[in-house]
Amino acid sequence: MVEQQFRLMEARPTGKSQRKRLQRQLEFYLSESNLRQDKFLQQAMDEQSFVPASVFLSFNKLKALKATERMILDEADKSPVIRVDRTRSCIGPKIVPVAGQTQEADARTIYIDSFSAADDHDSLRRTFAKFGKVNLVSLPRFQQSKRFKGFGFVEFSDQSAADKAAAASSDADMGGIRVMTKTRWIGMKEQLKHQLTNADASAASSHPGSVSVPDDAKNTVDSQGKSEQKKRKRRKQTAAEHIHFSGDDGESNDGEDTTTKKQKI
Repeated sequence: MVEQQFRLMEARPTGKSQRKRLQRQLEFYLSESNLRQDKFLQQAMDEQSFVPASVFLSFNKLKALKATERMILDEADKSPVIRVDRTRSCIGPKIVPVAGQTQEADARTIYIDSFSAADDHDSLRRTFAKFGKVNLVSLPRFQQSKRFKGFGFVEFSDQSAADKAAAASSDADMGGIRVMTKTRWIGMKEQLKHQLTNADASAASSHPGSVSVPDDAKNTVDSQGKSEQKKRKRRKQTAAEHIHFSGDDGESNDGEDTTTKKQKI
């Protein structure tokens, strides 16, 4: 009984380690990688890029750490990358993200899919950490169900790590995860969009004027139209080799509860 109690006490994080985890979590929230895609924090920021410390209290990661506003301000004050405002009520990044850095970030980001349903941000971070420092793991969700869409993006601190990860896509220890650079993914997405636009334009040009359709033929026309839509959808999937696009650029976690910050550095 005593031994069991000792183990439980040992498993609990000490006050010091708990505060260190809090500081690292705050540093992630206010990192350039996260702020670039975190619309919730973007909207919460004032013109000087400060966010009220109370805003972070609603985040599940900080709830789990039993963080208080005082703890948030204290740990932010100790961080080399976070600043606290004069009123000691808000925190913000010391280096404010600059607009227009998306292209540079894309070059050091990879697209991934075909990973296990059991994988999450932490397991995928561990998988790709061998290639270099991972800044961000983004796993978009469906808006209604909140389920993951089955693909994601991993952003590294430098492009060479992303290139190495993409080159290792066929390695056995990757567990079947398909990888490509985000730059290539964007190119394929634009190419597919162009092909579909041309296909729609071609279909429209073959029917330049409005045609009066007899009532008894409308059902047939509607059926043919739906059939053609299904064919185009199948062509889209085939052309993309089942690569996920779904109108998502991957830098935002669609439908994510904005109070649930699920990634941990």
